[in-house]
Amino acid sequence: MSTAPNRRHALVALAATIVALGLSVSILLMPWFVFVAAPASGAPELTGFSEAGVREVAEQVRYFVTHRDAPPLPAIIDGQAGFGESSVSHLVDVRKVILSARWITLMATILLAVVAAEALSRGELRGVSGGLRTAGWSTAGLVVLMGIVGTANFDWFFSAFHGVFFKAGTWTFPSDEMMIRIFPESFWTLAAGSWAVLSFVMAAVLVIAGVVGKRVSKGMPGN
Repeated sequence: MSTAPNRRHALVALAATIVALGLSVSILLMPWFVFVAAPASGAPELTGFSEAGVREVAEQVRYFVTHRDAPPLPAIIDGQAGFGESSVSHLVDVRKVILSARWITLMATILLAVVAAEALSRGELRGVSGGLRTAGWSTAGLVVLMGIVGTANFDWFFSAFHGVFFKAGTWTFPSDEMMIRIFPESFWTLAAGSWAVLSFVMAAVLVIAGVVGKRVSKGMPGN
């Protein structure tokens, strides 16, 4: 028995899971999210800025962590201390993680497309459809697991998550730091919830695509 469908299944499951998680994060890194979430998180009360002012500063940070050519962040904002050396250094580290994640998501997308195209050219969609279903359920399961852990102890989860990507001591700041007041804990709670919803949508799309692919594959020779 050929192992090709099994290899395709594994490659598609891995690539599709990465793509689903990467896309859900990318959607939250678009301007619309900070436009909505930053004022709603209580940042105007914490900073004394208007909602428009909060949106402007939050957008500057969002752009900074998603573009290599972003302009420097302001050290002074409306007479208040803005983004100091330690904050900027951390945000540069954040940018490195985000840009790396983008490349990984792109490579996974290309891999997924190549494997699917190769399988389609051979009329052998069993491994692809199975991999998509596996990716969908794996994505949903990962979100549920992270949700349980985060709900049980958000502070620990937040610290553990940052500890994976950043050196200890480089991502903790006093409560009066501008970055903390612009993006308070409630912002990250909202971001986590939004990411979970988007990831579930991606998972559902993968499962549905896998089910449709399975039905189509039944009519193909070799499946």
